[in-house]
Amino acid sequence: MTGALGIDHPLVGVRDLEAARRTYQSLGFAMKPPGRHPWGTSTALVIFRRQLLELVSIWDDGLLDSHPAGEFRFGRHVASHLAQGEGVALSALYSDDAEGDATAVVSRGGHCEGTIRFGRDVVLADGTTDRTSTVLKIFTRPELSRLSIFVCQQFRRDLIEFPEWMDHPNGATGFASATILAESKDHDRVRDWLQCLHGVTAEPTAWGFRVRTGNGWWRVASRNNAETLFGPVPEMLAPDGAPSVASLDLRVTDLNRLHPFLKSGDFAYREIDRQLVLTETDRLGGILLSFQEG
Repeated sequence: MTGALGIDHPLVGVRDLEAARRTYQSLGFAMKPPGRHPWGTSTALVIFRRQLLELVSIWDDGLLDSHPAGEFRFGRHVASHLAQGEGVALSALYSDDAEGDATAVVSRGGHCEGTIRFGRDVVLADGTTDRTSTVLKIFTRPELSRLSIFVCQQFRRDLIEFPEWMDHPNGATGFASATILAESKDHDRVRDWLQCLHGVTAEPTAWGFRVRTGNGWWRVASRNNAETLFGPVPEMLAPDGAPSVASLDLRVTDLNRLHPFLKSGDFAYREIDRQLVLTETDRLGGILLSFQEG
C-alpha cells in the first residue's frame, strides 16, 4: 500500500449468481459460499490479501431501496446496472480510515453521497459466531455512473481473509490493475475523477493513461487502443460507449497453473504480451479477465 486508496473489490453484476460462481470455480478460484447484503443483493467472493473479486446479484427486490446513503441506494444501483447488462456496477477502494479518506476525497472535489454501516454474522471453524463490521463512503460523479466508487473500511478483516479461502488452485494472488474502457472524448472526465479519488497525477501511456492506487493501477483506454492490451474488444462490452470497467487484470504465480482450467472449462482466450486474456464476456459476467505473472 502506498497511502493512496487502493483497488479493493470491483463488484461484477451478474444475473445468475450461482451460474457465475460455478464458472469462476471452474477457472480455479476458491469461492466462498454465497452471502447476502441487507439491501437486497446477493454476493459470492474470491478472496485475496486486501482485495476481493465480488460477484453480485439480486435476491430480494423489496429491499433494494433500503439502507440509503443520501440519494444513493446500493441495491437499486446494482439492479439498474443489471437492467442494462452484466459487468462491473461499482468498485470499492481499500481504506484503513474511511472517514479520513472520504474527507480527503471531498477536499479534492469529490462528492460523498453518504455513509453505510453494516455487519454480517460469521460462523467460525469451531462453530462459534462473530460479526463483521464495515463502513462504506459512497462517491459518485455525474455522467460516470458505471465508475461509481465506495471507500470501504473493514474493521474485522480477520473475519474475511481466511487462509483456506485465499489459496487459489489457479495461483491467483490479486489485481495488478482494472482497465476502464472510455472513448477519447471522455478521457478528461475519467482522468479528473480518478485523480480526485486517489490524489495522484495520471501517467500517459501509448494506449491511453493509467493512475496508480495504493494497490494496483487503473488503466484507461479507448476501444481501439485497448486492442493493444487485449486484442479486438467484444462489441457487447459497453456497447453504448459509457465509460466502464471492462477488464479485471489478475496476477498469478505461474501462468502454467491456469492452463489446465482453461482447457477443462473450454474457455476461449488469447495470449498477448505475456498475458492470457479470456474473451467470453457472456460467461465471465460482462467483463474480460486477463492474467499475468507477478
